[in-house]
Amino acid sequence: MLTLSRTNAEKNGIKLFVAVGIHPMGIPKDWPRVIEALPHWLRRDGVIGLGEIGLHEGSRLEQDVLREQLIIAKEFQLPVIIHTPPQKRMEITNETLEIAASVGIKPEKVIIDHANLDILDLIEGFGAVPGLTIRSDGITPQVLLHNLERFQRGVLNSDYSNLKPNDPLSVPKAVQYLKLNKVSPEVIARIARYNAEKLFGI
Repeated sequence: MLTLSRTNAEKNGIKLFVAVGIHPMGIPKDWPRVIEALPHWLRRDGVIGLGEIGLHEGSRLEQDVLREQLIIAKEFQLPVIIHTPPQKRMEITNETLEIAASVGIKPEKVIIDHANLDILDLIEGFGAVPGLTIRSDGITPQVLLHNLERFQRGVLNSDYSNLKPNDPLSVPKAVQYLKLNKVSPEVIARIARYNAEKLFGI
């Protein structure tokens, strides 16, 4: 990601930034070694945050790994991208925020990804930034349009991966959908660009 992907992106006119961390669905057996190595990677050029981290099932192991990474993020004063799972969303999001609060990380440095209306009150109550993942089983362009007032602090993303059916072009498609429905260019720019630039300092 920090070498080939950034170079290829630049050749195509894209300035690529990277976040690094241990995802709860991919915790290695020797995860303490990864935690020890994280500061080295966080100092690399192009790294702007720590993530995607968080809880998926809410196990003690996941909680320990999340806490250790949040401590590092606080030390480096970096933003964190935090995962939310498809199941037990209220319970696990609440557990996640309790861990973040116990570490003392600034809420405005936290983006809670895969946000939706079901956990939005928890996110807003903590003061974190909603990550607005555009996909068929998350926030669709239609849901986004009908709830823009509540989503204006959020950051659009595609969560493009091979874990779920998704569309790498979901963000520009969502932006185009909002434009076609006469949404203010200022509002569109806020959730598609400026909120992310402010959060990640880019």
